[in-house]
Amino acid sequence: MFVRGVLALIAGGAAIVVACGYRGVDVWVWDWADVTFSPRYRTRWGSPWKSLERMRLQFGLMGVALVILGLATMTR
Repeated sequence: MFVRGVLALIAGGAAIVVACGYRGVDVWVWDWADVTFSPRYRTRWGSPWKSLERMRLQFGLMGVALVILGLATMTR
């Protein structure tokens, strides 16, 4: 259980870093998604998200949820 909590904290922290746009990592993720996702999942902007702000919002919500999950798992 401890390892799962630590992994959730690491993943949540990474998602929050993307959401905050630290050192351009949000643009790097946007470009990576543009190259990686198949044309079926792409919007006309090339990425699966309609805007960079929407991507950052989704990563932020996911990051907060993972940090809460990791903290709850580690304190059991």
